[in-house]
Amino acid sequence: MISVRVPATAANLGPAYDAAGLALSLHMRVSLDRAPEPVIEVRGEGAERIPQDEHHPSYRAAKFVAEIAGEPDAHFHLIQENSIPPERGLGGSAAALVGGAVAANDLLGRHLAAPDLLNLVCELDGHPDNAAPALLGGLVTGTLTPGGVRCVRLYPEGLLAVVAVPDFAVSTTAARRALPRSVPHRDAVFNVGRAGLLVGALATGEYGLLREAMQDRLHQTYRAHLIPGLWDVIEAALENGAYGACLSGSGPTVLALAPDGSCAPAMQAAFEAHGVRARALELEINASGARVEPPGEVSTPRLQPVP
Repeated sequence: MISVRVPATAANLGPAYDAAGLALSLHMRVSLDRAPEPVIEVRGEGAERIPQDEHHPSYRAAKFVAEIAGEPDAHFHLIQENSIPPERGLGGSAAALVGGAVAANDLLGRHLAAPDLLNLVCELDGHPDNAAPALLGGLVTGTLTPGGVRCVRLYPEGLLAVVAVPDFAVSTTAARRALPRSVPHRDAVFNVGRAGLLVGALATGEYGLLREAMQDRLHQTYRAHLIPGLWDVIEAALENGAYGACLSGSGPTVLALAPDGSCAPAMQAAFEAHGVRARALELEINASGARVEPPGEVSTPRLQPVP
């Protein structure tokens, strides 16, 4: 059985909608072996919300890899051990896709080179903002082109990712439906400038720029009604030492990039002031991305809130 450890991710980082994401030190483990018929097991965080049939994203990705490897009739026994809260804006579906693809590729003889795996998982997920950092680790900014994924990987040092994870889910479908079909030109310009500043600040370590660089006008305003207290949680992070803060992916989790975890209690309290229970977690940036590891070597940690 092949076991792959895959990190959670925070996408968008404010203005870089569908274009940038950050790998975090919260993981799932996907284990895969051949089987005479499909067997899917899900354990851990949010298991009841994750498909336990052939619609499971890891299983779907594994089947795509099997097709490419010339084994379209292959079946698998899949086990997901999960610590990534599903439908919370932490890239759980993308992590599952990556885990299934990497495990199947290893199991079936490594027919796909790294660039091909990157193209496959980003195509399956629809965009590279979660899938690319889940596979590669670090901060990844990129886009889908007719010639495949084009991206750059960076590793910002000296940053902690503090996430406030509410106890309710927001589906990606609902979050995308909340967006308008078009936006004012001035709002597009606002985001283009801040997305460039965001990458520059993270590449050079000029983290004092992140307060402005993580601002957004393309998606957060339109999704705020889905997340009670969103603006207050972001403000609480900024007032308590965070360099910058934003919605993580499509939410409802709020991400703060900070020198330490001192903003975590304030972010949790800001959600609770709006009647929303939340956990605040202090996470490091994951540098390694998806890793194939021997069975039994990886323990799947329980989500531990900040005291």
